[in-house]
Amino acid sequence: MVQFRGAKMDREEQLKKQHWTRNPMVWLVIFFPALAVVAGIITILIAANTEDGLVVDDYYKQGLQINQVLSHDKKAKTLGLSAFVDVNTQTGQVLVSLNAKQAFEAHDEITVKLIHRTRSGQDQITVLSRKGNSNDYLGYLKPPIIAGRWTLQILAQQEWRLKQNFTTKNADHILLNITP
Repeated sequence: MVQFRGAKMDREEQLKKQHWTRNPMVWLVIFFPALAVVAGIITILIAANTEDGLVVDDYYKQGLQINQVLSHDKKAKTLGLSAFVDVNTQTGQVLVSLNAKQAFEAHDEITVKLIHRTRSGQDQITVLSRKGNSNDYLGYLKPPIIAGRWTLQILAQQEWRLKQNFTTKNADHILLNITP
């Protein structure tokens, strides 16, 4: 037993003589608080650099406009409107082909809104121009369109609206057949 004590004392003396940076327990004690500080700084940077789009300033006005928007949806249903949409996620090219069961006035321009469900900074609005006398419209969104849950709205001068919710992964094209 004497030898065991001596071996233990030698080990303790070696640890005392050893510089503190060579002791693994010191680094273990320093690591977790340092990790918490780094994670806190990263969290602050993310919060400062991203947009909080959950609350709108004019929520009351938007609430009053809901009946008007619902009438646009009803008008599209009455006309029997449908749209085939092809979005190239790499180039941003948008092609919309409109069809209707009843005669409707084809405008020279329609508006397309691409709305991300959680990241309002990714939302885009573009105007598509009519191709000749057809019911085809062409325009561009800012590429690339990221993966996620989206809502696509097609509007014609506050007369009618078509909309479709969809989820996209990393695809080259988004193809939608929208009906009211």
